[in-house]
Amino acid sequence: MDLKDKRVVFHFVNNKKYPEKLPFDPPQNYPELSETQTDPQNEVYSAVRELFFRLELDRGNFNTQHWNPLGEIIKPGMTVFLKPNTAVHKHDKKKDIFALIVHASVLRPILDYVSIALKNSGKIIIGDSQLLFSHFDKAMVNSKINALLEWYGNQTSIPLECIDLRMNRGHRTYLYGKWGRKPVKQDKRGYRFVDLGDLSYFKGIDPARLRIAIASHKNMYKHHSNGKHEYLFPKSFLHSDAVISIPKLKTHRRTAVTLALKNFMGLPALKDSLPHYITGSPDEGGDQYIHPSLRKRICTRLHDEIQSNPYTPVKFICAVVKKLIWNSCKVIPFEDDIYEAMWYGNDTLWRTLYDLNRAVFYADKKGHICETQQRKFLCVIDGIIAGEKNGPLAADPVQAGVFVAGFNPVAVDAVSATIMGFDIEKIPLISKGFNEGNNSPPIFLGTKDDIKVIKEEDCVHFSEFEKHRYFRFEPHPGWRGHVELN
Repeated sequence: MDLKDKRVVFHFVNNKKYPEKLPFDPPQNYPELSETQTDPQNEVYSAVRELFFRLELDRGNFNTQHWNPLGEIIKPGMTVFLKPNTAVHKHDKKKDIFALIVHASVLRPILDYVSIALKNSGKIIIGDSQLLFSHFDKAMVNSKINALLEWYGNQTSIPLECIDLRMNRGHRTYLYGKWGRKPVKQDKRGYRFVDLGDLSYFKGIDPARLRIAIASHKNMYKHHSNGKHEYLFPKSFLHSDAVISIPKLKTHRRTAVTLALKNFMGLPALKDSLPHYITGSPDEGGDQYIHPSLRKRICTRLHDEIQSNPYTPVKFICAVVKKLIWNSCKVIPFEDDIYEAMWYGNDTLWRTLYDLNRAVFYADKKGHICETQQRKFLCVIDGIIAGEKNGPLAADPVQAGVFVAGFNPVAVDAVSATIMGFDIEKIPLISKGFNEGNNSPPIFLGTKDDIKVIKEEDCVHFSEFEKHRYFRFEPHPGWRGHVELN
């Protein structure tokens, strides 16, 4: 749908568990579906169906064989891109993996209604650009998406593709502090840079200070300098006509939450051009750590050498020296324990994400930024099992039993973060969206009270909705005490 549509719906389920029985059939034979097997325990399917009804998608035909809820978004012949959050293949603390990634049962109803809308003419692509060190195939197996798609491909004539969007994947080498790279390049259509130029939120920021810990700062500079701010996208995404985003409801160490806006971090094929922090402390014009620190500054220089120097002996020496300096904190503690901007003062990652969202909505098939929205959009957030504390890689599971859906990522994030118990005015990733009026083309135009929140039969403005308390998620330690609702 259009970004101007700021309706957001949320829906709670009684059974706060995912169905176990593949292929996650609907709980009953709904009239709009072909005759199918049923699973009376599958409340996920009925919940997603209810979201579409509450969003008034083809409401006049609801509960008839003609109901086509996604027909307003998807037309026959379109290429539809599904972007589930499958960021990792394992939980860092060996807890419930579904506190981190989407469960395949959430995809099943979405696939069904996309298929209805396409009417056997078009294409469905499922893809994700995971963390550099994640194993795509293992994540597809662990999320059960692989098994679902294998079954689904035998039920439809619509071509289905599931691809790792990354150009390369990281693997641990013998050398301390260094990730090796293995090529992936699964997108047979290729890749294309999208340059935001003066439209980038990094305009006016010294590109030499932009960093992501897993890549050379020299590569970062190539993509963010001389008026250029570019990100590499798979053509499979750029060629799509509609995108359905399926994030998780969880906390994040650099942005407080990872929801609709953050889910598009899983689209670029090259991680090297994704700034995560600016070197130095706020007093030095950065956000990497809180207080100025000579030792941390030296460690940063050494880390840059590890990532960019071509000579293995130099890398090794730098790695050893860096570890010795860093471990000196056991004798003389640092003023703060922040190093890679995993705290509430991160002023970088929200910029990257707004750049990416602008590209998602306004970049045409050739990667040129246009004035008009280029893709229809729907977001469905999976919060059956959500994540709190050490998100996004080691979040503790929360049985929230909630889904959130809408057509504007800022609006969806505002509602979702409030449900989690966070103050959106204290989350730059969300609050910056309400200042979009001065930026063209905008992601969100208006104020937060333009958001219409739908629960069951009620529809209220955001100012009324935010008075209610649903959960009190514990934020990431770097955000604790700085983001919670009073």
